[in-house]
Order: sequence, then C-alpha cells, then structure tokens
Amino acid sequence: MERRFVTVNGRQVHYARAGRGLPVVLLHASPGDWRPLRELAAELAGSFTVYALDTPGHGGSDPLPAPDPGMAGYGAALGETLTALGLDRVHLYGTHTGAKIALSLAVARPELVASLVLDGVGVSTPEERADQLAHYLPPVEPRSDGGHLVAAWHQVRNMFLYWPWYDERAASRLTAAPPPASYLHEVTTGLLEAGANYPLAYRAAFTCDPVPLLARLTVPTLVLASPADPLHAHLARLPAHRLQLETSASGTPALASRIHTHATSHAPTGAASSSCAAPSGAGSSRAASSGAVPPSTAGRVEGVSRRYVPTRLGQLLVRTAGPADGSGRPLVILPPAPASGRAVTDLLAEVGRHRPAFALDLPGTGDSDLAAWPGSGPRDGLPGTGGSGPAARLGSGPRDDLPGTGGSGPATTLGSGPRDGLPGTGGSYLAAEAGSGLRDEIVLAVGDAIDALGVDGVDIYGIGAGAVVAVAVARLGPGRVRALALAGLPDPAVLTESEACARTPDLVPDEHGTHLLRAWHLVRDGGLGTGLPELPGGRPDLAELHRRTLDLARSWRTYAAAFRAAAAWPGEPPVPVVAADPVWDPFTAGAVRAAPGHDGTGGVASLLKALDDAAG
Repeated sequence: MERRFVTVNGRQVHYARAGRGLPVVLLHASPGDWRPLRELAAELAGSFTVYALDTPGHGGSDPLPAPDPGMAGYGAALGETLTALGLDRVHLYGTHTGAKIALSLAVARPELVASLVLDGVGVSTPEERADQLAHYLPPVEPRSDGGHLVAAWHQVRNMFLYWPWYDERAASRLTAAPPPASYLHEVTTGLLEAGANYPLAYRAAFTCDPVPLLARLTVPTLVLASPADPLHAHLARLPAHRLQLETSASGTPALASRIHTHATSHAPTGAASSSCAAPSGAGSSRAASSGAVPPSTAGRVEGVSRRYVPTRLGQLLVRTAGPADGSGRPLVILPPAPASGRAVTDLLAEVGRHRPAFALDLPGTGDSDLAAWPGSGPRDGLPGTGGSGPAARLGSGPRDDLPGTGGSGPATTLGSGPRDGLPGTGGSYLAAEAGSGLRDEIVLAVGDAIDALGVDGVDIYGIGAGAVVAVAVARLGPGRVRALALAGLPDPAVLTESEACARTPDLVPDEHGTHLLRAWHLVRDGGLGTGLPELPGGRPDLAELHRRTLDLARSWRTYAAAFRAAAAWPGEPPVPVVAADPVWDPFTAGAVRAAPGHDGTGGVASLLKALDDAAG
C-alpha cells in the first residue's frame, strides 16, 4: 500500500491507500495504528479504493488540539479528513475504537457514509465503565531499565488473554490463543508511539454509549463480532429489533467478503462496478473517480511537516522545513542510522528558519522502506518498514479472531517460517550484501529522493552512518551536491563490516517481548560509551532513549541495513567538506574519526556560514 499524508486544519493525518474502485475507509482499534488492518486492506483492494487511516494521535497522525476530544471530536475529525481527501461518500468499516469513531461520523454526517460495518462495539455498564477508566489506561513512562517496554507488551498480550486485560481472574480468561509475536509487536509499538495520546481515544470509546447513537442511524449498518472477540458478548446488549447483528465468520478473507457484499449492496445509484473507478458525481470519491492522486500533502505544518517520496527501494519518509518563500540553497540532513529523521527534528526546524531543509529516514530505518532491488534475489514485495504491496504481510502463524481480521486462518506471511535472507531477521541477507552492493542501492535511493523533492545543487549534512551515505551521494555525479557537512564520521578501521553487524543484532519479536529490552539496552549501552543525552540537572533524557528505541523497534526487519552499509567507505569526497556538530549516536561509540575541512561547529549559524564559504 502507498502511504501518504493529508493536511487537515493545520495537522497531518497519515493513511495508507491501495486499489481502485468505490472508496472503503478502514478505522483501526486502539491502541495501535493502521498496520494490523494491512491484510484486510489487501483483500479489499482488488475491488475498492481502500484508505486505512491512523487515528489522530496514533501512528503518523498528529493529535487533535483538544486536550480530551471525546468521541464526537474524533468523529468530526474523521469527517474533515474525508473532505480533505476529496471523498464525498464512502463505505466505512471500524473495529473496536474505530467502530465508535465510524458510528459517531455516520450519525453526525450521514451524507458522507454510503454503508457502515461496525466490528466489535463495546456497550459498557456504568460500573464497567468506571472500572475501565480507572485501570485500563496506565501511562507510558520511560524507565532507565526499559521496564516500561515490557509492561506495555504485557498489557497488549493480556488483551488477548483476559477481558479486561488487567483482571487476571480465571473467570475473565479468554479462550482463544494469543496472536503471533509480530502482531503483538505492531500493536505494542503503536501504543508506545502514541504515548500520552493513546488513553484519549480509549477514554472517548469507554465514555461513549453507542446505543443512543445506533438509534439515530439512518445509513445501512451491519454490526458484527467474531466469537473470540471479548466484545462478541456485547452483541446481546444491542437493540436487535432494528439492527443487522451477526457473528462474523473466521478469517480475513471471510470478513473482507462480508464487507464487500454489504458495500456493493448499498452502492450509490449509478455507481460503477466495484472493479473499476466510480464516475465523477456518483457519490463516491472525486480522487478515486479519475484514478488521480488526492490533493498535494507536501505542505508544511507548524515549521516541520512530513511527506513520502518514491525511490527504487520503496517510499522514503521526508521531514521538511523552510522559509515560506522557499529561498536559499537546500540542506538535506541524513540522520545517524539506525535513528530516523526524528533524531534531527530540532536541527531541521532551526535550519528551516534560514533555508529549505529536508531530513530523510534512510532506507530501512524509521518509516522508510527497504524493498528488494533487481539482482538481490527472490524478495519481490518485501515491505521494508512500511508494508508496501498486498503480498507483503507481517506476522506468523494463524490469526485467531484478531480485531480487524475476522477470525482465525493461517496466512503466508513474512516471518512465518525460516527467515533466511530477510533484512535484520537472520543475518544472511545483510551479511551477504551489507557491503558496497547494498550501500550503492541505499545511496541511489537517497538520490532518487532528492530528485523527487525537486531540488538540486544541495548541501548535505550527514551524521554517523548518514555521513558515509552523504559522501557517496556526492560522488554520484557533478552538480548534485555543492558542499558536505559531516559529523560523527565512522572510522572504517574500527567500524568494519563484522563490527557493524555485531553492533546491530537481530531484533526478531518474541512472544514475551524481550526483544524490546534488547533494543533498549542497545541504545542505552551504546550511549554509555558516548555519554547519554541529559536533561537540565544532569539526569538522563529517558524520553530520547525511548524515541531511539522505537526507531529500532518499528523497523526491526531492516533497521540495521544503512548502518551496516556504512562500513563500506565510498572514497574521498568530491566537494568541499565542513566539520559539523555531532548528533547523539550510540551506535558509533569509539568508532568515530574527525571530519576534515572547514570548521562549521558551534551551532546552526556557524554551520550555514561555513557551508556558504565552502561552496563559494
């Protein structure tokens, strides 16, 4: 699926899109993001244009401005997002929290909803609601030992063992087996990424009584739940005399088939068949009706915005900042992989006050893909970190009635068997190709990204592994790069290929969540060698350690690729070099050499002046 952003009232909403035909919008359960709906989206994309949205404050979507939005706020925000996407009328599916958001919109703005499928609608008694609000939503508070990561894993895993998850009495035990570790990983990292925002959508769902809203519905609605869903019992609490209630069949294909039948039976009059785009004005989607890309989403929001650009290795996430008039020579920042561009956001914003600036998640890190490339072996469709392509499915083993999947059913998935050759999962892929071959593809993909941004004659600021990539990009050809700013340059005599592999071990999710502790201590222990980031007063900045750990966890399959590739030195820089201020990099501890050239240390003003002087 192709990932995108759309700007809605000054905030960015992240979504994934695939297929062609009448628009179907999918809303995920709390506390994660769109990723657990990937398989359902892939099933539906053969007949519909599918949009899988991240709830505000989750995944890549900015939070709502209200401190406690309530379900009406989330529903209104969904309506605004559909309008921004150019969607006049959609078929809407929501699961758990997503179901109540969908219900809220359908009641408030029925003209936007052609049909509605609600999967798992919670109907709590006042006593249950009070208990849930008191115990269901522990805060995410980073701890120096990484214990908060294991606590979040336990919380998510218990959601599939007990209802509610914190009530571990035998009477509360669920009968279905817990899902595979890769599924738990996606939900847990979604919770950890949302942080202080994750309780907001949950609280809105818990305090929303759906029964009065259901009584006001005027759109065709199907309410269902799988037998293993703890909310299946809540079907009996709904007004059966006026609703279509069903126990859903097992398996994602069965759920997709039921959504397909419900949507096509309530398609707008005169709409095209579900295998092709609807004609303009048919009451579906202005964007889908012509097969066109929705309105541009590259606009800056409050100084720093995000967008995806296409490359030969898949989509790369780019953060952007800059003067409103776009004046000045662009500066491209390549962060210290395996960190994402999030590690240089403050730097980006400061540079953006003076000239256009772009920070890239290098291929395989953060939210950027690392897809297979020609000649790299039979890995077509490898999703990297973003899950591009319907055939690329995360997870392993049967999915027993997971929210949004409709029930059990084995699937052929990445990670479901021997992992030979998958980036970051077994070592053979990177061990065999972490040298110049992989580095060259990463470098060419960065070149693709710069071209896609429509800029040339740029300066590049590379840190750590990003510095090696910066030098290699400058060597692609004359004119592309004017000058380089380098910091934390890895010493190839110390950071050999074997050493780079040793510093980036596998982080394959395990059923007990210990891989998250491994990621935490990789970051923390590396920081002990370079000095941990500190808060005023000298205490470690645990929030920064948490963010860096999540960079690794989110892209666990491919997080090591760019760092390992940086062990292959590309050769001498062909353009002037400026020595720049380093950014904290726990992975190059004891393996850094001084950058040659002009002194650009001492802050952004000194750096930009040195780059101007060096470039002539």
